[in-house]
This record gives sequence, structure tokens and C-alpha cells, in this order.
Amino acid sequence: MDIKPFPGYEDHLFSNLAEQSEEVKRRKEAQAGAMLAYELPQGMTMEDRFIPTEEDAQELQIRIFTPADLPEKAPIILDIHGGAFVAGSVAIDNARCIAIAQRVPAIVVSVEYRLAGADGVSFPMPLEDCHAAYRYLHEHAEELGGDPERMGLHGSSAGATIAEGLALYLRDRNEPQPALTVLNCPALSLALEESHSYHQLYQLRMGPANKALGAESAYLGGYNGKTPSYYAFPACAPDLGGLKAHMVIVGEYDTLRDTGLDYALRLLRTGVPCEIYQAPRLGHCYTSAPHPFTDFTHDMMAWSFKREFGMLDDLIKK
Repeated sequence: MDIKPFPGYEDHLFSNLAEQSEEVKRRKEAQAGAMLAYELPQGMTMEDRFIPTEEDAQELQIRIFTPADLPEKAPIILDIHGGAFVAGSVAIDNARCIAIAQRVPAIVVSVEYRLAGADGVSFPMPLEDCHAAYRYLHEHAEELGGDPERMGLHGSSAGATIAEGLALYLRDRNEPQPALTVLNCPALSLALEESHSYHQLYQLRMGPANKALGAESAYLGGYNGKTPSYYAFPACAPDLGGLKAHMVIVGEYDTLRDTGLDYALRLLRTGVPCEIYQAPRLGHCYTSAPHPFTDFTHDMMAWSFKREFGMLDDLIKK
């Protein structure tokens, strides 16, 4: 499949190529620098806090973004960063958290969950960390200036996988659910090789050919011949009913495109409110690149959060 990047996203798209040429290396370095760059708006605060988890000896870092002049009882959105389960940190989502916090406006909190493959970490530990952060935000919402009745979730790539696993986990435990879950280029299925997008975009494939060495295997702690928990890979879930509203974003040039679209259609068929957006000529997690179209996508996310948080009621004609 011929690839023609959206103008201005060349570094981002070509940094996703599976080949290891000098040009690809240069593109990756340029994209990494752009992704980590951010500017805190005037009056917005960024606070790191350590919170307890269910494990007494374990503390969890969260990063809280609070816009200036935020009204009382503002919404709270938990952000879960990507990184193929084995990499990444709250730092890679600074710019995104700022963008969403400013646009809604809302308190946006990113979580430094444990990464798979390090010190014996595997599923369900990362999910448990994100669940602990979500519960903390719900229980301490008023202390943060937020509203426990207006919670949201956003995740990118592997972070979107964990976010959807968390949404299902909250549903099954009858705990307070997010009003909106945004899945940004999610990795929801292990059956990538069965999708058209994987073969159309083979030059953009992610991970090694040996599945036992891949990020999915690291996240699961290895394959054991059994179907994984659907909290780990939500496409395994037999029933998606009872979830609240979703937004699913995919890139046209992403090998995960079709599994994301398939899941979104399952949500719709199950009766879960779901909006679907396929970004043209763009690759996996394109919103990590600074660009006017990234701003447009963040605008769309903000409108969706506002709608589900009841912040657009003044648009209703009396």
C-alpha cells in the first residue's frame, strides 16, 4: 500500500516504519523530541503526587494538571499513556494532558503505572495501578476541586488497551464508570495478522515476528495456551453491554486500524454510544505530534467530554 503522509506529519509517520535505516532513526529522534516538548499555559498547575495502592509497600505516582480559573466541581479525566506496555511514562503525555485539560476544561491526571517486562511486572499489575488511580480520584475528587460524578478516561495505544480493560473491570464490579472513555489508536486484539490493515501496512508493523518476544507477550507474562483475560485484551470480551459512552480514534495508516474499528462497531451493535473517527493519511498515535490537525482532534475529544459531562446544556434552545 502506498503511503502519502498528511503534510506536517512526515517525521511521525516515517518514524513508525519497521525498517532500521539512518533516515528512520533520524525521524524517530525528531518525533521523540517533538512529543516531549510542552509549554504549561499561564495559570495552569502541574503537580506530582504519590498515592497509596492496594499493596501497602507500593506507592503510585500521578501527575495532576489543573487549569486556571477552573469552576468548582470540575470534571476529572484519567489519562493512561502508551508505550507498548513496556515503555513510556507520564512525561510523554504532558502536552496531551495540557491540551485536554485546557479545552474541556477539566482536571486531567496521568498515572505512572508499572511497566511490563521489568522486575517481573505483567498483567494485571498495570491495570491494578490504573484502577487504584481511578479510585483515588473518585474518592478524593472534592479535595482536588473535582466532581466524582463526572469522571472520564483517555488512553493511547497500550494505554487505550488498559483504559478499556479498566472500563470493563469497573462495569463488572459495579463501580462508578467513566462518563466517556476515549480509545486513541487502541491495541485491543491479539489477532492482528487476521486484519486487512496489518497486511496493507506491513511496512508499519509493530513488534518482532516472533510473538513470544513481543510486547503483548510481555504484558501477559507469556502465552500459556489459554484465552487471555478480557481485562488484558478487551476484544476477547464476550459481551460489551452496560458500558457508558465511547470514542474510538484510529489512523488510516495504522496496523491497529481495523481491530479498533471492529471493536467500535461491536460497541455500537451492543447499544453502547460510540463515535468513531478514522484520521486520514495518519499513523499510530498521530496526536503525539504537535500539529494543527492534532489540535483539531483534541478539540473533538473536548467536545465529546463536554457533551457527556453535561457541559453543553446551554446550547439547548429553550
